[in-house]
This record gives sequence, C-alpha cells and structure tokens, in this order.
Amino acid sequence: MSLQGEEAFPLEPVSEPVEAPIETHLVARPAQSGREVHTVVWQLAWPAVATMLLQTFNGLMDTLFVGHLPYAAQALAATGVGGQVIFLLISLAMGVSVGSTALVARFVGANERKEAAQASGQSLTLGLTMGLLFGLLFFSFRGFMARLLLGGEADGLAMRLCEQFLHVALLATPCIFLLNALMGVFRGLGDTRTPLRIQWVMIAIHMSFDWLLIYGHLGLPKLGIYGAGTALASSITVGTLLYLVALGKPAGLPDTYHLGHLLPSSRWWLRILRVGIPASVNAVIRQLGMMSFTGMLARAAAASAGVAALNIGVRAEAIAFMPGVGYSVAAQALVGQSLGAGDPKRAERFAYAATWQGVGIMSVMAAIFYLCARPFAGLFTSDASVIALGCDYLRVNAFSEPFLALAMVLTGGLQGAGDTMRPTLITILTMWFIRLPLAWWLIFPLGLQTHGAWLSMAASTILTGLLMLALFRGGSWKKVSV
Repeated sequence: MSLQGEEAFPLEPVSEPVEAPIETHLVARPAQSGREVHTVVWQLAWPAVATMLLQTFNGLMDTLFVGHLPYAAQALAATGVGGQVIFLLISLAMGVSVGSTALVARFVGANERKEAAQASGQSLTLGLTMGLLFGLLFFSFRGFMARLLLGGEADGLAMRLCEQFLHVALLATPCIFLLNALMGVFRGLGDTRTPLRIQWVMIAIHMSFDWLLIYGHLGLPKLGIYGAGTALASSITVGTLLYLVALGKPAGLPDTYHLGHLLPSSRWWLRILRVGIPASVNAVIRQLGMMSFTGMLARAAAASAGVAALNIGVRAEAIAFMPGVGYSVAAQALVGQSLGAGDPKRAERFAYAATWQGVGIMSVMAAIFYLCARPFAGLFTSDASVIALGCDYLRVNAFSEPFLALAMVLTGGLQGAGDTMRPTLITILTMWFIRLPLAWWLIFPLGLQTHGAWLSMAASTILTGLLMLALFRGGSWKKVSV
C-alpha cells in the first residue's frame, strides 16, 4: 500500500483547490492486515526515531564538551542542572505542542483544511506569547534556581557555572516555545521527515559552536560554560526559523500564515490548552520531580559527583529511550487522524503496533547499555568516581526500559486522542508518591546513597508502564472530544 498521498489519492482539478492538499498529510489510512499496520507505523516512526536520537545527541553536546574541562565534575553538574531547567521550559511548552498535535491531527483526518490551519496559526501565536512571559520569569530567577538545585553554598563553583549557562541559554526561551508549537503542528500533519532534516542542521550548529566557543578555537574567545549556553541557544533559534519556513511551503500548511489564523483568539487558545495543559502539567510534574531528585543527590555523600553521574546516566540512557519518544510521535499522529476519520478501531491497532515496536527496540538498547555501561560513561568524563556512579545508573535502569517504552508510546496515543488528564494523575502517583519518598528512604535512612536513588527510579518506571497499559486497555480514550 502506498503511503504517498498523491499516489493513493490522485488530485483532480476542482473549483476550490485549496481543500485537496490536506489529503497529502493523511498518514493513518485504512490498513487491512497486521503487517500493513506495522508498515505504516514504521514508515512514520523511523524518521521520528531518528529525529529524537539526533535531539538526544544535540543535548549531549554540552555534556561531551564540558566534561573535559579542568573542573569537569562541577561543569557537568552545572550543565546537567541547566539542562533540567531548559527541559522544564520544554515541559511547559508541551501545553501548546500536544494541544496543537491533537487538533491538527483530528482536522487532517476529517479533511478540514481551514480548521487545521486555524489550529496551527493559533498554536504559533499562543506559543510565542507564552515563551515571552516564561522567558522573562525564568531569566529573572536563574540564580535562585541554580542555588536551589545545587545545594546552596555546598558547591559554589557548580552553582556559579550553572548560572552562567542559564544566563545565555534562557535568552532562547521564546524560540523554545515557538519551536515546540511548530513541532506539534508537524506531528499532527504526520510529517516526520521535515523535523529530521531540520534536526541535522540544529546539531551541526550546536556542535560547531560548542567546539568554537567553549575552548576558543579559530581565534574566538574561550568562553567555557558561557560558550555552551550560546551554542544551545543558537541551535534552537536557527531550528525555529527553519520550521517557520518549512510550514509556509506547499508541502507544509501555508494557510497557517493568513492573518486571520494568527490573530489571537481566546476561544482557540482555550481549546488548545484544554487538551494541552494536562500534558504540560504531566511533563512539568515529572521534571519538577527530577529536579527534586537532583536536589536529594546534591545533598547525598557523593554531592556533585552524584549529580554529574545522573546527568551522564540520563543523557546516555536517552539514546535507548528516545526511540520510545519517536514511536510516541507516530502514535499521536496515527491515533488522532484515525479518530478524526471516525475509526477508533484503526486507532487502537496503530497504537498497539507502535507500542510493541517501541518495546522491542528499547529492550535491545537496554541490553547494550547494560553490557557497555563503562565505555558509555567514559565518553563523558575521565573522573573515576563519576564513571563508577554512572555505570551503576545504567545497569540498574536497564531493567525498566521495556516498561518505559510502554509508558511513553501509550501516553503518545492517549495524547493524540486528547486524553491527557489521566496520564497526568498516573505521573503524580508514581513520581511524587512512589519515586521521591522511596528515593529519600533508600538514600538517607538506609544509607544506599546513589544506588538507592537509581533503584527508586527503576521501580517507579516499571509501575508507570503497567498503569499506562491498564489505562489504555480500558478504551475510554476513544470517546474523548477535542
């Protein structure tokens, strides 16, 4: 079965040609056999998986470069915590991203071009507005966040370096929100190849600027941590501009840029946020939980070494779980478009196909990371204590990877359906009532230190995956209205 809209649905001249091109974005076409379902999922998912892996590698850039500075442990802790602050902003931006994906996908499935363009335009305006507001807020409190997350004066150098990183990186906050809104639109369209091309450019810019500015090559000033923040902000800004150009092309959704679609509309903003806010709260709760988790590690015996190991472990492990994010993107588009076409059974088949493919790939990656934990940790630093703690992280959490795949992909399917509140409740339960209390008990009263922290992460991840599977199997997501 062809997946190209022009072949499957030949376009013929009509009196109003603007309505036809929406069909070229329809990826959730009827499929008869299980093999066809898996083929559709794979052809949509692999560019998303590749994009997520490149995004992960993009996030690794700062870690790879600063991990070899003379003050490696403090630099890794600083960029790790700074990265968590950036990810908190991305979590807030998901309120727009997920809402735009759900709405655009539904309208594409129903072949309603005008509504899809309206949802897209309003998502961009809303994203930019939120980015300006949160950018001002976070920039004003960057020093406070660095002190809070790095234990006050327990490690003054790490705290100062983190504030330096945020001073530059937070200037890209408006672009972070706009970028995520644009990514949400492309997910709704079912276009996973354009983001892949743009991600290649972003990573090239990030890598080049890290090499040039952190160490001062080619006659440029040696900026250290400031250079890492500049490189990150530059790659985000260029990526945003490229997405804006791609959306305006005929293969994108150029009607988005009609003035009437961009002028703020409270009705549309509320509609986007009604779907997106629970998903954003979900991500924010998870990220605030990780920041609290980091605060515990900063006060444990290993201090900065433990925080640095967490940074290395999460970054390296991301290579294993980013395929889950890619399959989650595929599930969002396929479920949303199938429901828009009035076919919930097809939506369910696509979601399960994406889930089992994701579980398979992440299980293989988990085994590789378990066996090769030391070489991976050694890529980021030469500090022996940090390497040892990072190896322990990778080996403990390898056992939870299949369950993480369940949670990630099925959450994407639920978000594509517009069912975003109940996954948030599961996150609250597993993060704040399971992971954090268990981590505190294992780290301090039982004295297991970082090993106890890693055990709490694995246990809460396994529980999350099982609960998400039970939620999806219930089937009430098929009746959600967006």
